[in-house]
Amino acid sequence: MSGVARTSTARAGAAGVGASVVVWVVSLVVCLPHLGAGAGRTDVWVRGGELLGVDLATHVDGPAAPVVLLATTVGLLVQVFSTAYLDGDPRYPSYAALVVLFTLAMCTVVLADDLLVLVVGWEVMGICSYLLIGHHVELAAARRGAVVAFLTTRVGDLGLIVGVLALGAHYDTFRVSELLARVDGSEPVVVGAGLLVLVAVLAKSAQLPFQAWLPGAMPGPTPVSALVHAATMVAAGVYVLARLEPVAAVSAVVPTVLAVVASVTMLVGALLALVADDLKRVLAWSTVSQLAYMFAAVAVGDPRAATAHLVAHGLFKALLFLSAGVVAHAVGSTALSDAGGLRRRLPVAAWTSAVGFAALAGVVPTAGFFTKDAVLDAALGATDGAGPVPGWVGVLVVLAGLVTVVVTAAYALRTWWRVFLGPVPDLAPGAARRDEPVAMAAPLVVLAVGTLAYSLTQQPHVLTGVVTTVLVALTAAGVVTVLRRGGDPVGLLGRAGPLLRTEGGFERANDAIGAAVGRLADVVVAVDRDVLDVYPRGIAATARVSARLSDRAVTGNVQTYATVLAGGVGVAVVLLAVVLR
Repeated sequence: MSGVARTSTARAGAAGVGASVVVWVVSLVVCLPHLGAGAGRTDVWVRGGELLGVDLATHVDGPAAPVVLLATTVGLLVQVFSTAYLDGDPRYPSYAALVVLFTLAMCTVVLADDLLVLVVGWEVMGICSYLLIGHHVELAAARRGAVVAFLTTRVGDLGLIVGVLALGAHYDTFRVSELLARVDGSEPVVVGAGLLVLVAVLAKSAQLPFQAWLPGAMPGPTPVSALVHAATMVAAGVYVLARLEPVAAVSAVVPTVLAVVASVTMLVGALLALVADDLKRVLAWSTVSQLAYMFAAVAVGDPRAATAHLVAHGLFKALLFLSAGVVAHAVGSTALSDAGGLRRRLPVAAWTSAVGFAALAGVVPTAGFFTKDAVLDAALGATDGAGPVPGWVGVLVVLAGLVTVVVTAAYALRTWWRVFLGPVPDLAPGAARRDEPVAMAAPLVVLAVGTLAYSLTQQPHVLTGVVTTVLVALTAAGVVTVLRRGGDPVGLLGRAGPLLRTEGGFERANDAIGAAVGRLADVVVAVDRDVLDVYPRGIAATARVSARLSDRAVTGNVQTYATVLAGGVGVAVVLLAVVLR
């Protein structure tokens, strides 16, 4: 790369970091006073009035403040990390700008006190994710991943738009604070709107049956994956549903559907992470699984547990994805078969990712231990049927959550072991292993410290804490035994292993659905063209014939007009005589 181009890239990196620093400082000023606060503060900056009907208003409270700080902090660290990871990238200027815009869009979703403004931030995130996932436009996989992500989330966005319009029309306001204050009773329109919003957040957060787009987005730059999985996009779905939890809880329908979907998704996602052989794909399916824990917490009536796990997950998942970026930078690949023995070559990545995987597995004293146990404790409390869901739903969430704890511990340990302790693979001719630059190592340390420090803000849950600790310890012992013997824990799945390696046929199912939708679209076009369009085309043809006849009648000859007039008068006289007779 030329010196001029490299200088331009360096300037873009500095500008991106500088802009993210400004956003981060502003978020500190706005959010620090509200950490742990209750009711929070609402400010109306611009009143739309009757003309626009949209108020530019913000609402900051205890749940919102840490989510905003998470988004801006991870956004800043991603910018710093990218200065080394994407050094020399010709499209770096647009990349840096999109990261800032992505972060601001997430802040808009979290802070907006008007549903229509929230939808704007939601849609901006969608277009940013499309452009960032497809950053390496020269790669067919990146282009496909970007398109699939964009189209899948657009399906859900239709539900959000219709649901928001229905809620606004029903309660005569789009202001979130006012709307939540007016929620009363389980009117069918509110239940329907809740289901539409549920579809939107499930698509945005890659839950079944919309899960395939998130692992498919892995060809994008690894720092983008950290931003999407940890602090924006998929986290937005959880936060919006947690904030609108009173709307979802007006009837047991929405929470029950959500709980069932979350229970299935958390286990399926964990199993697919267990059999994955690519580091980024392991983390992608892990995100799908962990988001399901958050949705389960909302379903059983504890949105604060959901947002707490959202923040903890954001910290350790950003750490793990950036660690994967260090691995990719060092060996040129994120395939587990290309890694191995990197503990000495990449010591910072090795030990900070150990903290991240420990938090993912729920090991004391990481933040993941406390927040995941809070979700399970909330589900345990819902087993008596006194909450928004029937008792059996609480039992389902508890059982699925505990099984997922075991599977999560297994794939977390398997992945870390294979990358950092496993046998060193033979390098391809000309390949070289690179060390970890400071710009890439520093964000890892910050996130590892944050993952441990955030646990200080959480309360322990003794019963679930003991149970999960025992399960994790037993699982770790078994996995280590298998790995020391040169085996793979995936082998313990038996015949289910090969099926899961195909990701349950989800990709083929999605292709089949896409083909079926395409055929249906062809039928609709044919019916529209050959049946429905017959009538307007017939009317148009009749009008054209009438116009031609009129043109022929208009000759400009006065004698012709007099003759026609006289003939008409004669016909009228004859008809009148017949009638009067």
